[in-house]
Amino acid sequence: MLLLIAEYLGIAAFAASGFYIAVRHRLDLLGIYLSAFLTALGGGILRDLLSDRPPYSLTHSLPSVVVVAVTTILIWRRMQDHPWESKFLFVFVDALGMVSFAVSGALVGLETGFNLAGVVLLAFTTAVGGGILRDVLLNRIPYLLHGGFYGVIAVLVGALLYLLHHLHAPRTLGVTLVFLFAVTLRMIAYLRRWHLPVL
Repeated sequence: MLLLIAEYLGIAAFAASGFYIAVRHRLDLLGIYLSAFLTALGGGILRDLLSDRPPYSLTHSLPSVVVVAVTTILIWRRMQDHPWESKFLFVFVDALGMVSFAVSGALVGLETGFNLAGVVLLAFTTAVGGGILRDVLLNRIPYLLHGGFYGVIAVLVGALLYLLHHLHAPRTLGVTLVFLFAVTLRMIAYLRRWHLPVL
């Protein structure tokens, strides 16, 4: 149940994130839907391929329905002159998606029996994989490589969930606390403009 909650929260949030980026780059309707699908489902597909599982979004219909519904609602709102222009809101929604997918990746890694490196890799790949695919499509430097603390937070989520699992902490409480911590850290990093050093 925790995995499904994280999965669908991430899908909805990243569909909105993909929509926002597509509109900012003035893509047509096909481009908007492609951006939303790649951002929302790409990381989960990479996660499932790495863990030798049938890709969840390709064996269940609901993920695609969620992406289409969220994207269509946002397109309709924009056509009704209710544009989604708030940068803070975009960063918050993107943080929800990134952390949700990092959690789902880590949980899949734990269920698969991966070691620390494997759990962290799945958390990282799930969180940033869709965004990388979208940015490559748009010929942009992936946000992961210059967006302060973005990838670091995904790694932290994987490491913390692995540690709590081996400390036998209650899973629901542990996942909730890690989720809240990671989203808060991402928003603080955005507001205070924290970045890793650039040479």
